[in-house]
Amino acid sequence: MSKPALLACAAALLAATSPALAISMVPADGHIPNYALVAADLSDFHGGIQGSAAKRNVERDGWETEMKANRIDGYLGYDLTRWLSIYALGGIIEVKNDRAGVEKDTVFAFGGGFWAGLIDDDQLDFLPTIGRYRLQAGGEVVHADPADLSWTEFNAFLTFEILNDLFLAEEYAPDAIGIFFGPVFHGLDVDDFEKVEDNDWGFTVGMKLHFADGVYINGGADLFNDDQNLYFNLGVRF
Repeated sequence: MSKPALLACAAALLAATSPALAISMVPADGHIPNYALVAADLSDFHGGIQGSAAKRNVERDGWETEMKANRIDGYLGYDLTRWLSIYALGGIIEVKNDRAGVEKDTVFAFGGGFWAGLIDDDQLDFLPTIGRYRLQAGGEVVHADPADLSWTEFNAFLTFEILNDLFLAEEYAPDAIGIFFGPVFHGLDVDDFEKVEDNDWGFTVGMKLHFADGVYINGGADLFNDDQNLYFNLGVRF
């Protein structure tokens, strides 16, 4: 999702799991927010593929340069509760920086993370046209060794999603569409380089399509001071 990254991940996880911090469970009524265990989002296992194309600004010996990193992973997750899920991932990462003498190298990457559905409600009093809204948090750690470098990423996010049902007749059309946005953290630990601190915290925005049988697709962008990261995810719950 290390520095502030681990703190951000830990804080989100603590807020989701601590009885002292968690909001009390309430009936699953359409006019009452569904918190924690009463959220009906998760169901046992989920898996899929995800990819990203990132530009990361790093420093070495007092000068700044841009590192390009492209990733594609497969992941498999399990829902510990109806609101908290963990997952493991494995895939490939391609890292390149000609100016810094880092030749393009594609290697195996692995890691894991968690996802938490903090709030899931079907009505906002001040937004009656919205079908559903969700508050979600998560964190992820990924490691690889490209071009003789030890490369470790730390990511965390907190997003607010607005979801609307679609009533389309086509067989393969999505059942719902959502947009999401919120703060995001990215930390990077690379041999011989230091990440530019101005790019630790940023903002993410994206769109999500929900299909029948638990299939979903989302894509978006993480925007930082100088860095950027474009990403997609194709997943299914089973």
